[in-house]
Order: sequence, then structure tokens, then C-alpha cells
Amino acid sequence: MKIFLLLFLSFISINLSLADTVRIYGTNKTYAGSKIEIKYHTDVFTYSEKTLTDFTVPADGSFSINLDINEVTLVFLPLGVYKGYLYLEPGKEYEIKLPPKKDLSPVQKLNPFFELDELLIGVANVDTKDLNIAIRTLDDKIDPFINQNFHKIYRKKENSVGIAFSEEVRLEYNEISNPFFQDYLTYRLGFLDYLAYPNLFSKIEEKYFENKEIKLNNSAYTSLYKKQYGNFLTGYFSQVETSELSLALKSEDTYRQIYELMRNYPAYKNIQFRELIIATSVFDAFTRKFYSQNKTIEILTQLKEHSTNQYNQDLCENYIRKITHLQSNYLAPDFSIGKFKLANYKGKYLYLNFCNTESYPCLQDFKEIAKLKKQFGEHVEFLSIACDWEVSKYLEFTSKKSIDWPIVHIGDQQHLLGEYNIKAFPTYILINPEGKIVKAPAQGPKENIQLEFIKIARDAVRNSSRK
Repeated sequence: MKIFLLLFLSFISINLSLADTVRIYGTNKTYAGSKIEIKYHTDVFTYSEKTLTDFTVPADGSFSINLDINEVTLVFLPLGVYKGYLYLEPGKEYEIKLPPKKDLSPVQKLNPFFELDELLIGVANVDTKDLNIAIRTLDDKIDPFINQNFHKIYRKKENSVGIAFSEEVRLEYNEISNPFFQDYLTYRLGFLDYLAYPNLFSKIEEKYFENKEIKLNNSAYTSLYKKQYGNFLTGYFSQVETSELSLALKSEDTYRQIYELMRNYPAYKNIQFRELIIATSVFDAFTRKFYSQNKTIEILTQLKEHSTNQYNQDLCENYIRKITHLQSNYLAPDFSIGKFKLANYKGKYLYLNFCNTESYPCLQDFKEIAKLKKQFGEHVEFLSIACDWEVSKYLEFTSKKSIDWPIVHIGDQQHLLGEYNIKAFPTYILINPEGKIVKAPAQGPKENIQLEFIKIARDAVRNSSRK
């Protein structure tokens, strides 16, 4: 399924003024009363999610929903333990066949390592030339071929068995005239070329990207793009522009200097394409520790400010958000659980604790938190978010134990586990009075967090004496 994700996740820009209506309908009584969301990824590089629409399935299990889209769009539906994908084409109707409903169990909801089972949603009212079926059958043909013949393809150049295979596949799918599918076919087979000529950067660039339309809504295109340009600034371009690129990276205007260097190459005369390569390869260099956090944010910020392309602007913003996520001096992820909201703690430090009331380490830490609350409660607020798999266990605990700081069950806010990167219980986060991260994760109550609290108390006393 990992291969499936790499090949299928894609970007779609919604422009309602140019949109056409798509109807999705079907019947499945197991979903009666369930709320279903239809989502998409705003870009194929960060996989940021956005909801197109949602609907509640009526009691009889039948549903019908209309969407407005302006180009072929890959959407996904979270369906309990499943994550179903479906390509939509403007102006078409889809009678979809949902899998039998299987809700996430309480344990799965609170398990940060649990992964949904990804699948392609079936469509009843289509023929074999339908885009979804054509893509599925094509991938079912190409993926096994690569897996079984990798050693006969990789670095084999003109001797690659992929050449004859590509010719056969093109003939087989020649009758499917759908432009999106033909592009998909071209770039999927382009991957065979990439494997055969992994060191001939210019050959692949000229054949598949130079002076070609940018097709960010086509996942085969973006998959090949990632292979070709992922390490552009630390690989190919650093070899052809070694000294100039080195000087640019030492400059305070790094983005503009890289931009001007690339302008000299015909393959990058398209401004949107040039910006896209800079953004994606800068982030790649950061993830592989070639570029520092500060330099990466600097370049992406400059690109965002200079770009007139909305997609590139949003991509830079998403990258910056990923880089600064849970980093010191950046805003903590917002939360709202009943009356307990992050905004309510503005003006004071917050020692946030994700716990499970059945966990022995958590129970032992509660004793230490009580001591900290008594000693530093004037300057630090305490909040525990209980992630018990069974709410009854949490209620039983709170009814029997006397806790002098708030402890609230996470309820339906399980997404907070991902947003705060919770991998084990207990985990602690220290947030400053401005709602920004001080430490994530922070030390536990037995790990010298007292030193942080002493400093907070001293600073508070000093500030008070100056007034």
C-alpha cells in the first residue's frame, strides 16, 4: 500500500468559477447515520488535508452528494479502519461501492502507530475504459513487472527490458483516449526510463519535463518529478553550479541568487516550475540535514514573498509549518476539549500532560505533578488529557481519585495525538504564556522539570518587582 500512496496522492486546486458538477451516490446500510467526509490533499508534497464536503448517510443507507471540481481530482474518504480513494472527473456521476463499515476500536483510535487500510473505492456504473479502472489495471501491470525485473531494468540503458514492455503497454492502452490517463501512462512508463538511466539527469529532464505542461494533479507526473528533482540542489545542480551555489547559500538573499542561477537554463524558464523545484529541493535538503532550519525557512519565506503563484505560496507555507511544528518559540497546536481550550491559558505557562489512567508510570507521575502544582501553581497551569481506551475507566478513576488539577478525557479529539506527536504515555509539553512551545516533549515530573519551573517563578518575581 505504500507504493500505492506514492503513486496516487495528488494536488487539486478548486476554482468554483470554472467548476463542473460531480455526483456521487450509492447505498450501504452499514453506514446509516454515519457522517462521511470527502477530502483531498492540497499538495502532493506535504499531504496537507482539506475537506471538500461532508454528508450524513440517511437511515435507509442511500446517499447522493454533488461536488464542484474543475479538473480530475483524487479524493479520499476516511471510512473507519479504511481510507478509500477515488478519481473524480468533472461532469461525471459515480455510483460508489463502499466497503462494509468497520469502525475504529477505542484502542485503534488512541494508537499513534495504527495505519488505515488504503483501498480504491469501487464504482458500479462504469466500463473498463473508466479512469479509475484503467489506472488500476495499468498499475497492476507495471508494478509487478518492475518488482520482478528490476535487475534487468536498473542502469541497463538501451538494454533495459522496460523498453519493449513500454511499447507493448502503449499499444494495449492506445484505445483509451482520456487525456489524463494518457498523461498518467506516459509518466508511469517514464519511471522505467528513469530506472534505466538514473545518472542521465538531462536525458530524463528533456524527455519528460523541459518545456512541458506542469501536471500537478496527475500523481504519475508528481511521482516522477520527485524522483528527478528531489535532491536537485544537493545533487545535479550542485555539480554544475558548485561555486556559485555555494556563494548563494552564504548570502542573505539565497533564494533570489538560486532563482537567477536557474534562469540561465532553458529547462527552467517556466517561473512556476523554477520556483517549484527550489521549494521542493530546499525542503529535501533540510530533511537530509544538508541545510539548517534557519536557512531553509529563510529561502522558503523569500520564495513565498516573491512568488505570484498561489500553489507555490501555499506549498512554502505548508513546508514552513512542517519544519516549525512543535519547535521552540512557535505556536503550539490548538486544542479545544469541552471548556478546556489552549486560548484559556494565555498569560500563564501550561504544563500539558497526555496520559492514560490505567498506566502505572502515569499514576506514579500524578503524585509528582501534585507536588509541582502545590509548589509552582501560582505561575504554571497544569492540564492532563486522559487517553484511556475506555471512557468508563477514566470516569472510574476520576470518581475515586482526588486530583487538584484538571484531567479531561480526549473524547473525539484523537487527532491531537498526531498534532502533538504523542508516541507514549505519559508525554509532557511545556507551553509559554503566548501559546508557543517551550519544549515538546518536555521533561517529566521526575526528570528535573523543576529547574524549568524555578526559572519561570524567578522570572515572574523579577518582572513583578519591576512594575
